[in-house]
Amino acid sequence: MKKTWWRVPVYCLAASWICFHLEVHWLLRFAIVTLPDGSISSDSTRSLIIYGILFFAVLLIGGLLFFRKISRKELLLSAFLMIVLDFYMMLKAWNDQGLLAFYWAELTEWSIFISQLLYMLGMDLENLLPRVLRALAPLLFVAFGRGWNPVAAVEAEKLPEQQTDKQED
Repeated sequence: MKKTWWRVPVYCLAASWICFHLEVHWLLRFAIVTLPDGSISSDSTRSLIIYGILFFAVLLIGGLLFFRKISRKELLLSAFLMIVLDFYMMLKAWNDQGLLAFYWAELTEWSIFISQLLYMLGMDLENLLPRVLRALAPLLFVAFGRGWNPVAAVEAEKLPEQQTDKQED
């Protein structure tokens, strides 16, 4: 097995940092609305659309550009590492209730669409199911990987080249 265990966690953390800054500095400006009485509010539907666009963009970019050549087994191991890290930090942040919770939320921002969608559909804020499903989001990258056998994935890449050589002979 190649040393690919670090790819999903690094990609998720980097994508989350970018998503957080896009949301704060640029994208959430589209969700701020002025009410008839002059007060300013946030439109949760527009915010959810923005979260959804970012979520699917991160998922497709990661899956099609970065994880396509990695076997599903390796992606599963790498995603599992991110899930364990997320659960550990989630429990630690829940215990400490300090700046760690804020910083970890910033570093897991790419998957906020899942929990926000469930909250909008009526899920109670005290329910941990949206947070758990959000933590399991890295498993979605496994669908973009090559077959379960990394050796077969490497052989599949060599196969078209070998066919070209045989045709020339």
